[in-house]
Amino acid sequence: MSIAWKVVDFNPGESHLALVNESNEAFLKAVSAVTEFSREASDTPAGLSHELSRLDLKLNLLLDLVGQLIYQQLDIPSTSLVTVTSSEVMWGADHLPSPGDTLFVQLYIQRGIPKPLSFYGRVVAVDGGSARVQLIGLSESVQQWLDKLIFRHHRREVAFRKGYKADGEVEL
Repeated sequence: MSIAWKVVDFNPGESHLALVNESNEAFLKAVSAVTEFSREASDTPAGLSHELSRLDLKLNLLLDLVGQLIYQQLDIPSTSLVTVTSSEVMWGADHLPSPGDTLFVQLYIQRGIPKPLSFYGRVVAVDGGSARVQLIGLSESVQQWLDKLIFRHHRREVAFRKGYKADGEVEL
């Protein structure tokens, strides 16, 4: 995923963190709603389910096209290997912050949506070309939504890997 960060020279106050949490919670709920559509549609009658699926595909195409246009206008960093938990984030790069720095971090977690998940964190370790940042002030609700997103991503990754044999052939 894409990650951007900058060192800040202040400790964010509770009111500021509350605004960041509010924005993150709304974003994580929206991402969850977009990615969980197909499961809910299966409980409806066949004709309605088919129509909802067709509309969902159209909406996803529209979002993808608009996202591509916006991505071209923004200065979104290239993707890199990032590990995210509900309490910290780790990534590797050529240029890293120093231990003890307070950062404002932006993670572009949903492909096609040019809105980042934003948070503050404190650098707890920098070694071997990677940084580990402890998240500051995430609300319990944001942590829960983030855990759901991480679990869903992991579940899909495992399912995807099960569909491929060791030699790279697709298993049907």
